[in-house]
Amino acid sequence: MNIKLLICDDEKMIREGLASLDWAERNIDIVGTARNGAEAFELFMKAQPDIIISDIEMPKRNGLWLSEQIHKNAPETRMIFLTGYDNFEYAQSAVNNGVCRYLLKPIDEFELYTIVDELTKEIHLKKHMLEKEIELRKLLTKSRYFLMNYLFNRAQSGILDYELFEIPDTLSVMSVFVIRFDKDMADNSINFMVFEAIVNNFPQNVNVIPFFCNSELVFVCCFNEETAISEKKLFSCCEEIGEFIDSEFTLSYNIGIGNFIIQINELETSYISAVQALNYSNGLGDRNIIYINDIEPKSQLSVYQTKLIDTYIKSLKNSDDKQIQKDIKELFDSMERSDTSLYNQQRRCLSLILAISDALYDLDCNPAILFNNTDAWSLIKKTQSTSELKTFIENITDVVISHIEDIQKQKAADIVSQAKSLVEQNYAGDASLETIAAQVFISPCYLSVIFKKETKTTFKNYLIQTRIDKAKELLEDTDLKIYEVAEKVGYNDTRYFSELFQRICGKTPSQYRARKNSAASTSDNKKET
Repeated sequence: MNIKLLICDDEKMIREGLASLDWAERNIDIVGTARNGAEAFELFMKAQPDIIISDIEMPKRNGLWLSEQIHKNAPETRMIFLTGYDNFEYAQSAVNNGVCRYLLKPIDEFELYTIVDELTKEIHLKKHMLEKEIELRKLLTKSRYFLMNYLFNRAQSGILDYELFEIPDTLSVMSVFVIRFDKDMADNSINFMVFEAIVNNFPQNVNVIPFFCNSELVFVCCFNEETAISEKKLFSCCEEIGEFIDSEFTLSYNIGIGNFIIQINELETSYISAVQALNYSNGLGDRNIIYINDIEPKSQLSVYQTKLIDTYIKSLKNSDDKQIQKDIKELFDSMERSDTSLYNQQRRCLSLILAISDALYDLDCNPAILFNNTDAWSLIKKTQSTSELKTFIENITDVVISHIEDIQKQKAADIVSQAKSLVEQNYAGDASLETIAAQVFISPCYLSVIFKKETKTTFKNYLIQTRIDKAKELLEDTDLKIYEVAEKVGYNDTRYFSELFQRICGKTPSQYRARKNSAASTSDNKKET
């Protein structure tokens, strides 16, 4: 591409002389000549030359005025001043204004060519770099759906490429929401198809930067409103997107909304909190919209409300019906005083349900049994009053308590069954409460409690009875000596074994064996007769 040159001098001979030089050999095109700075600037605005050769002293508008105008409008344009010795200080001033070179009159043709060649190389290099930048930007634009890490890294330094991501540079707050698909339900090609469909149908009232991350779709949302208004706007946006996915695709998904931030360098923390919100969705089923501030609401709730929720969860874990009813009443009384909006109360209840889900995990219960295929938020939104909302929570609580009791009862039965089996296998050795409890991974105290509750006897008595029953079998079926029988069932002290056996069976081991042998002999005689 040829370089464009503009010549400006008030002397016709100099203008024509400069224009007649062999510029074509250097791939330079003359785009015009001017008699003063005003004419030159008018030509410049039309032709946009790369290099301007201009005299300093000219009528109407001089060269310094021209350089100032050029520098304001096109700072990359190179200028060469023609000056005499008397105007040397002017030339220096021009250089400070962004002019690249100057030549003393009379003009040395070779020197002029040398300067122009240097400037031409600079211009070509600059244009080449600009073309590369444009090419790279086009590539970035095509690839921007996969540039999430690039955005976060730039944001860490307080830089946001507004042009690349096509967002306004006047932002008040930002937030990230993430759509996570069930990995077993779709592959990446399907997820990307859904992603493109969402982007093409994204609500128009939200500025968004979308990113594709395989089983997760990430959306950086930018708002000009204050946080409270932006929260409602984003929640409404997520609901609209959820409805779109439901109507167009058969995919399982959840949506997590991160914290709102006002500093660009905190952008990645919003993404991390959105992912944390999604991690709370385990066991809640599909099609939930989970806002991190609803799950971890300590900054949103009063200390009193937070304490009430904690008290409710403790009562739930202990299946304390009376205390739970009291907790629910106090919680809703508090919400009515502080949150007059039903929408805010509904959000608080969603956070309560998520806390219930966590409590079920703590108790080793699976929340999926309660919430699988249930969109908790859609059910909550159907409530029309605080009273209906309270009833909904009470019903959920009843179901949860029943579920906890059933699971804990079954769990206790399984543990006791394991403990019995271990006693049967190890009665002759170390079958103490502590040893068996360690093998079933619970504390000795807890094993003692549930064992007695399930069997109506203590663990110690069960172990003794098992050993005595085994001793009876050995006394009946073998000729082992009493001390040998005692050792076989776990007692090294024969005297203690005999006393224990007599206390339980009403006879000493020898008497028990003699009676059994006598009874067996009598039975055999009757058969012979």
